[in-house]
Parts: sequence; C-alpha cells; structure tokens
Amino acid sequence: MDKISQQPVQLVSVVLLTGKDSTVVKATVTDKKGRFTLSDIVPGTYNIRYSFTGYVIPGTQGLTITGTQTIIELGTIQIMSGATTLKEVVVTGKKSLLRTSIDRKVYQVSQDLMSVSGTASDILKNVPSVEVDIEGNVNLRGSGEVTILINGRPSPLMGKNRAEVLQQLPANSIERIEVITNPSARFKPDGTSGIINIVLKKNANTGITGNLIGNIGNKERSNGSLNLNYKKNRFNSFATYNIRQDERNRFNELNRIYIDSAGKISGYYMENGKLKARPLSHLLRGGMDYTVDEKNTIGLSASYVPSGLTRNDLVQRYYYDKNYQLISQFNRTRHAPATEFEKDATLYWQHNFKEEEHELRVEATVSSQGEDEKNYYNNIYNYPPQRSLADNNWVNQVEKNQELTVDYVNPLTEKSKLELGYAGSFIQQDIDFYVEDFDTVQNKFIANQLRSNRFLYNESVHAVYGTYQHIYDAFSFSAGLRAEQAFTKVNLLTKDSVISNQYFQFYPTLHLAYQLKKGELQLNYSRRVNRPDGDAMNPFPEYIDPLNLRAGNPKLLPEYIHSIEFGYQLNGDKFTFVPSIYYRYKYNSFTTVTKPINDSVLLTTRENLSNDQSAGVELILSANAAKIFSANLSANIFYNTIHADNLGILQKKSIVSFSTNFISTFTFTPNTQLQLSCNYRSARQTAQGQFFPSFVMNIGARQDLFKKKLAITLTISDILKTLQQKVTLNTAYFSQTAITSRDARVIYIGFSYRFGRSNSKKPAPEKMQFDNNL
Repeated sequence: MDKISQQPVQLVSVVLLTGKDSTVVKATVTDKKGRFTLSDIVPGTYNIRYSFTGYVIPGTQGLTITGTQTIIELGTIQIMSGATTLKEVVVTGKKSLLRTSIDRKVYQVSQDLMSVSGTASDILKNVPSVEVDIEGNVNLRGSGEVTILINGRPSPLMGKNRAEVLQQLPANSIERIEVITNPSARFKPDGTSGIINIVLKKNANTGITGNLIGNIGNKERSNGSLNLNYKKNRFNSFATYNIRQDERNRFNELNRIYIDSAGKISGYYMENGKLKARPLSHLLRGGMDYTVDEKNTIGLSASYVPSGLTRNDLVQRYYYDKNYQLISQFNRTRHAPATEFEKDATLYWQHNFKEEEHELRVEATVSSQGEDEKNYYNNIYNYPPQRSLADNNWVNQVEKNQELTVDYVNPLTEKSKLELGYAGSFIQQDIDFYVEDFDTVQNKFIANQLRSNRFLYNESVHAVYGTYQHIYDAFSFSAGLRAEQAFTKVNLLTKDSVISNQYFQFYPTLHLAYQLKKGELQLNYSRRVNRPDGDAMNPFPEYIDPLNLRAGNPKLLPEYIHSIEFGYQLNGDKFTFVPSIYYRYKYNSFTTVTKPINDSVLLTTRENLSNDQSAGVELILSANAAKIFSANLSANIFYNTIHADNLGILQKKSIVSFSTNFISTFTFTPNTQLQLSCNYRSARQTAQGQFFPSFVMNIGARQDLFKKKLAITLTISDILKTLQQKVTLNTAYFSQTAITSRDARVIYIGFSYRFGRSNSKKPAPEKMQFDNNL
C-alpha cells in the first residue's frame, strides 16, 4: 500500500530468496489490488525482497516456513514514494481502435482523433455496426430496437428521450463503446439487435482535475460543458454540467393519392410544412465513491436533465378531387411551449472477496421523467373562406422507474468463472391527454370529452440468471440462461377498462471462441425480447391534426428474436479486419401501419407482424496506411424479408439493404489534424412502404496548443447539403410520399481546455462534433 494515499500499488516485484545463499526460488508482481501470492514452497528459511521504481521499499523480510503451515499472511507492506529525480523516458503506443472478446466488440474512443467538441451521439455515428439517422435515432445493424447501457447498467437517461441525452453527454467523458450483438444472460434481453454499452472514464489522478468545453455555431447555436473530478485517498467524486442551445428548422413535403374500392384515383392531397423549434437543455451529473476498507466500496450518483422548447409550426394543406381541381385549402398553425425533465439516483455497495475478481455487487436505482406539453392550434381556412377554428391539446405524462440488481462473480479457477444474479425492474406510467375546442357561440374554449383521456401503464419484471465460462487451451465458451417473469397492466381510466398480461420466458445464450495464430473464430447465439412500452400500448388517439391521428395498441404482444452470429478477427501489423455473418428471426415483430378510419381521416398505429427475418454480412476494416493517414471502414449488407399476412398483406416483401461508414484522419503534425467522414444508408423496407437512401458528408479540423492543454476545432456538417429523409407508403386505400429536410450545413467552432493535475503526458484526443440530426 502507498503509505500516503493508502491506495494499492500494482506491479511491485516480489522475490522469494533462500536464506542461505539468496538463490531466487519464486517471483511474482502485485495485482491491481496490491496483492500477491507465492505458492508451492517447501519448508525452510527464506527472505522476501520487494522492488518498485520511484518508491522507498522496506528492507529484506525474513521468513521461516515449517511443515505444519499451509497459509502464511504477511500483512500489509507500507511503501513511500521516493524523492529521486529521474530523466524523462517517453514510451509511446496506442490501443487498437477495435478489439474483440468472446461476447463483444470494443471501440476505443481515445483513438478517434476528433472529439473535442463532440457528444456521445457524434461518437456513435463513427462506430462500426452503429447508425444514427437524421432524427437522432440510434440503429444497430439496421434495427432501431437497441438497448443502450451506461457503464454496463440500464440508465433512465436512455429512455424515450435518449437522443437528447446522447447529444448532451460530452465525448471526453467516454472511455470506450462496447457493441454486444448477442449479450450474455447477465444482461437484460431487451432489444432486437443487441446492446450498446457506453463506458465512462474513471479519473485515477489525485487532486482536482477538469475540462472546460465551449462551442458556437451558426443559427445562434451554442453548447458548453464543465467536468470536474476530485480524488483524495479513498474518496473520489465527480460533477458535470452541460448546456445546449439548438436551432431546428425543419421542412416537410407530403403528396398523397387516394384510391377508391374499385382501385381508381378518387382524390389528391398535398402538404407543405415549416417547423421551427429552439430547444434549451441542461444535463447535471454528480457522484462519489468511497472505499470503506480493502473489501468494501460504496457509491452514490445522480443525474438531472431539464429541458424546454417552444415549437412554432405552419402546415399548408391542399385537397383536390380526382380531376385535380382544388376542393379546399387551409393552414394549420401550432404554438407549443413544452418542458421535460429526467432525474435518477443510484446507490451501490460492492464487496470484494479475497480472490481477485471475486465480488458481490448490490445496486438500486430510482428515477422519474415527465413531460408537460401545451399545443395551441389554429385552422385558417382560405378556400372556401370561412371563420378560423382553434383547438388545444395538453399532454402531461410522468413515468417512474425502480431497479434492483444483485450480481455475484466467482472466478472458480484461472480458466473458469461463474456469474449469478437477480434483476428486478418496475415501471409506472401516467399519461393525461386533455383536449378543448373553441365554441364560436359561447366565445370560449369547451372541453372535448370524446378526445380527452387518461391512461395508466404498469410493468414489473423479475429475473434470475447464471453464466459459466471456461477455457480449454485455444477453445473457450460461455453458456448462460436467464429466466424472467413479467407482469403488465394497462388501465384505460377514461373507458374504465383494464387489460392485464403475464408471461414467463427463458432466454438462453451461448458464446464459443477458438484462438488461431493470427486471429480468433467466434460463434454466438442469444434469444431476446422487445417489449412494448406505455406509449406503444396507449389506444387513445393523439390528434396531430383533424385528419391524421396517432395511437398505440393495448393488445400489442412482445416480439421475440433468435439471433446467431459467426465472425473472425484478423490482426495485421497495420490493420485489423473483422468479417462476420449473422441471422435474426423475429416473430410478433413490431411494425407501424397507417389505415383509414373514413374517407379522409387516417390512423397511424402499431401492429405485430407474423415474422421478420434478416441475414447479413458485416465487414470492418481499421488501418494505418501511412504515418499521417489512418482510416476506418465498415459495411453492413443484409437481406430482409417481411411476412405480414396477418395484416392483410399476403405477399411477402424482401429487399437487400446496405450501409457504410468511412472515416479518414490526416495527422499533418502531432498538433494538427483533419478528418473526413461519410455515412450512407441504402433503401430500407417497411410493411407498407420503404425508406429511401440517405447520404451525408462531414469535415472537421483541430489544432492543439500549449502542450495540448487547449484545442481549437472547426466542424462543418452536411457539406454537400444531401441530408434528408424520404419515405413512401402504399396501401389499398392510398399511396404517399413524404420528404423531411432541415437547414443545410451546421457549422461549429469551439475550444476545449484541460486543467488540474494529470498523470498523463499526452492526453487522449477527442472527437469532433457533427450535427446530423433532423
């Protein structure tokens, strides 16, 4: 132990010598907890000698071992840092951008050279297998049903507003991102495509350290963050504050053709919209850890994310008959101030047993999130002219969550490990929707009882799991099983109706690996589930406008997924190549459908498909082609088939889809970098239509100053003005094309300043920010 800081000292050399002639008998080094073990020693007289550069070590320790002794505890050895000044020796090297283990791919954020002004959302855009679309939604291998964890644990911040939170979480707080397409039974089986685990940095430096970031963009955009960490002896604490002001101007174009029962065109509809919003959001995080003694640690952390914005929308609507003669034209305006919040608190206790990595951890989290949105609408009728009509709808919803986990890890031997645990998850959601219309006779707003409603949703899941890992020379495996009992209850208060459901399921997992001379073969399988949340099950319609409704489905069933993957990692001197093939089979798969209620009103809701199958090939290449140039290329090609006969779509739909992500970095000097990134997604199908291809290109530059204490960055997003989303719908009743776009380029200039004590001579570079959200 370090006598001053009372912290364990790793890699201290320990040598056992004979007492007679000082011949070396055994030698070892201390582990990360400062511990060491010398075994298989015959009785006799010995001396123990310790050594570690930069420390004053106690003298040789004498030791006599008798034949009756089986274990000898040497107690705690205190050592002190020496005052000797040594000449500087610089050893340089860097971790591989990509590395794999038996159940995951790990991407080292520190190796991405541009992360000064970025956020977690920006980093995810450059991670192979991961896509972030123009609305900020995260996809993994083409599926948006992905679970995002923070430090390996579910986080309330990664709920329905996770796109906003990911745009707030600073890139410089992230150590690595783990992509787990087939997670082990230890993890919750939720999510179609797997898990993205964001691992935050842990500051090991004593004293106060921090980082200050500020960025200014066009259209009066700006953001900033302050990160502080304080560590002394056994106590460590951190605090983070982020603020972000955005400007979001969106443009919608929609063209719809109505079709009658005879299959002929019965009318046309056209819509042009301009949507303007200026959100202001904050993120506050704080916490502490305290090492009670050598075996016990406790910690407490909390987060608070308040945000507010006001939307001002103008949508022009045109209706034509079958001869394309104008029937009516009106504008619908919307003024919508809204506030949201998310907050959580986590308390944990971890007990470390004598053996390394033998531990027990108990963790409890409570959280809540809420939204208060007031929508003031006005219909302005231009043709035929008539009096304007106003209507309001107010949405107030609150969700509360509680989680309790108990995890036990026991390394049975050097080559085997056992994991056991329990996880309990509890959700309570309350959605209150109030609608009122303006009465021109009474000249005031009157509550609309037919459209107003209240919806309650409760879910509880109890799970137990076990996994076993073992290594046989070059072959290793991990087998696991998770058993879950789920209870759901939907309460339609307005209709005095209750719908309950309970189900028990097993979720097996299996991971196999075989080590080759220059790589590793892997074969993985898992069964997963995707549960509908309260919004997806709320049947009361939300009136986007009088002719377009959106509602959930209280009879929506969970979808289940079988996922299997075979991959290989090849490591060369200047490159890493990871090819893999995968297959996913889903039944009761979720899909969004739009159907008519009458001749002019459409309802968009959620339904279960019969099944959905995807098979694909993923290729990941990371290379350092030259001293000043490095590149990272990933490509995902998959074949998707949808069976929707239960929805009246008798013919199955199939498509080959493709996505690629390319990042190139030019390091002209140790302090000057340029980065170019490109993202392309081909067409994707839905049960009733498809998403068209999308492409975006970004460029950025960074200059480090004052021994890398200060960094100045310039980023330009969507330099070719190609960012948009085009979607088609084709049903027996209508066909529709919708295009959504935004203000073109987004430009940011920013700075990052590091302060405080640091043990690192060369801080890891950080990633630039590119705004590709619609």
